[in-house]
Amino acid sequence: MAWSKIHFYYAHSLSGLVATTEDANYPVSNILDRLDGTLYKGTSTATHYITYDAGSGNTYTADYYALGGDNLAGATVVLQYSTDNFSGDINDAFTPFVRSGSDPVVKEFTSQAKRYWRIKLTGLSVAPQIALSHWGPRTELDYADISHDPHAEEFKGNMNVSETGYLTGVHEKYYERQINIGFSSAEDALYQKIRTWWLAIGMRCFFMAWEKTDHSADIWIVRPAPGRFKNPLTMGGAYRDINITLLGRK
Repeated sequence: MAWSKIHFYYAHSLSGLVATTEDANYPVSNILDRLDGTLYKGTSTATHYITYDAGSGNTYTADYYALGGDNLAGATVVLQYSTDNFSGDINDAFTPFVRSGSDPVVKEFTSQAKRYWRIKLTGLSVAPQIALSHWGPRTELDYADISHDPHAEEFKGNMNVSETGYLTGVHEKYYERQINIGFSSAEDALYQKIRTWWLAIGMRCFFMAWEKTDHSADIWIVRPAPGRFKNPLTMGGAYRDINITLLGRK
């Protein structure tokens, strides 16, 4: 078994996206707000592009694409890049894939630094809706060395039980994913990655893979649990003990 390190897919500096169509009440900028409860909505089933231009003389660097909270099942999705605004130079960042189901997905690819980028959606059966979608440089952390259950969850809802102990009804709201990961005696390089993530993400959503080699389907949308960012120095200040609690909808 060749497990991988934990990966966070949150970093991006995208802005000013332009979509082929958008509902005025659900603009394409919603896919970048790191909130899984707000949506971008297109208005047709024709081929859709969501385009980003880094600006004259600039490039944008990315090695992953993340997508979640969408209705694209059955559609073909690909991220493309170009040096001439897709006039003649059109490159797929990864092999186009047919969206299956609604679980979050991350596609990694060889790092590219290009001015023009776009998401291409074809084969749509309904007008597209997307909560979260972005691309940028992935963050590789380390192997979690404190015991944790990556599949821990908690029922959120109401249960009615009779006075004699019989279950009379269940109102299920959702199941909450609960992930506690830790790195003991972590070096400063890892701590700086964690601190950069914390300052960038706040209490908002991002994508993670707890082990992408043998559990490649385990890509989740999570957010930090409300609380303190507290990673004490240890061994005379040379290292830190890092603990992170993440929550998400299962």
